[in-house]
Amino acid sequence: YDERNFHCWAYRYYLLERLCPSSLSSELEGFYENELSFLRSTIGINLSNYSAWHYRSKYLDKLIDHNPSRRTSLLSRIESINEDEHIKPLEELDDIESNNKWCMLTLCQLWKENNYKNDKRINYLEQLANQIDPDRAQFYKDQI
Repeated sequence: YDERNFHCWAYRYYLLERLCPSSLSSELEGFYENELSFLRSTIGINLSNYSAWHYRSKYLDKLIDHNPSRRTSLLSRIESINEDEHIKPLEELDDIESNNKWCMLTLCQLWKENNYKNDKRINYLEQLANQIDPDRAQFYKDQI
């Protein structure tokens, strides 16, 4: 038994789309909310369940299409992601796993998006280009 089985998830999606209330129904938003709640709990049990993540994105799109005011709410939540909650744990991981290519690259992208620690970002990209992953040096130099 593997709860990540993509074929089972595709069949679940197929069945739910057939059982879904019509788009004119007031029950539609509740239907999507129930499915998103199930997906959240499934992801909470197994964070690496990529099938659940995939279908979560499909249902979020459907929910937003049905209720456009949700888009504004989601965007404001995304913008409210602060450094302490999301970037700091990655920086701590970087301290533990120093010179980890993927951790360094992820931090560089987050710092760039948040206009944060530009000197350290450039230093990391130079390390990646010159020492850690010289095969992709041009990619890292282009990021500077």
